[in-house]
Amino acid sequence: MTFKLIRITFAAVLVLFVGIVKAQNEYRSEIGVLGGGSFYLGDANNQLFANNKTSFGLIYRQKLDTRLAITGSWNKTNVVGTGAGVSFDNPINAIDLYGEFNFFDYDDKIYKPNSKKHSLFLFAGIGGMIFPYESVKPNTFMFSYIGGLGYKIMLGERFHLNFIWSQRLLLTDKMEGKSQLNNAKGLNGTNIFNNDMLSTFSVGLTYNIGKKKCKCLQMNN
Repeated sequence: MTFKLIRITFAAVLVLFVGIVKAQNEYRSEIGVLGGGSFYLGDANNQLFANNKTSFGLIYRQKLDTRLAITGSWNKTNVVGTGAGVSFDNPINAIDLYGEFNFFDYDDKIYKPNSKKHSLFLFAGIGGMIFPYESVKPNTFMFSYIGGLGYKIMLGERFHLNFIWSQRLLLTDKMEGKSQLNNAKGLNGTNIFNNDMLSTFSVGLTYNIGKKKCKCLQMNN
C-alpha cells in the first residue's frame, strides 16, 4: 500500500513538473520601442546633461543564449547649442548594431537555480548617424562607435522593461551641422575622442517574438 502511494505521488509530481516545463516557452528575439532623453558633447558643449532633448526609437534583440545577444536599434533626437558665433538645432538619426553581455543568466526557469528575471548588461558595437550638414544634399552619413550599460527586467512571459544608457562617438566633428564648429578648436588630430559624442538614456519596452520549438518532455495520451 505504501509503495503504491509513493508511485502515485511520484507520478503526480512528474506530471506537474512536465506541465510547468511545457508552459515555460522560449523565444528567439525581442522587438520594442524606446523613449528618453539625450545630450551632445562637442565644440559647443562640454557639460554633462546640458541641453537635453527628447529621443525615441525602435529596438530589435536577437538572443544567442541567456548571457549573449545581438541588438539593432534606431534612435531619433536633436542636438542643440551655441558656439563659434552660431546656434544650431540639428536632427540626428542614429542606427546601431551591437553585442550585449548579461551579468546574470537572464532566464525564468525553475529548473535553472542560477537564472534571474533581471540583469545588468554591457554592450558595444558600431553604427552610423544621418544628419544635415550645411546645405549638403542628401543628409550626411557618418560612422560611429557605441557602448554603454543597461538593466533589463522580465515582466511576465512576453514583456521586458529596459533601462539603457548609451554613448555614441561620431568619427568626425560635424554633428552640429555647422562648418564653423567642425574642429573649431583644432584639437582633433589623431585623437578620436576629440570628436563629437551623443549620450542617450532610454527606457524601453520589448516583446518576445519567434517562439522556439519545445524540447521538453512529451506525455503520451
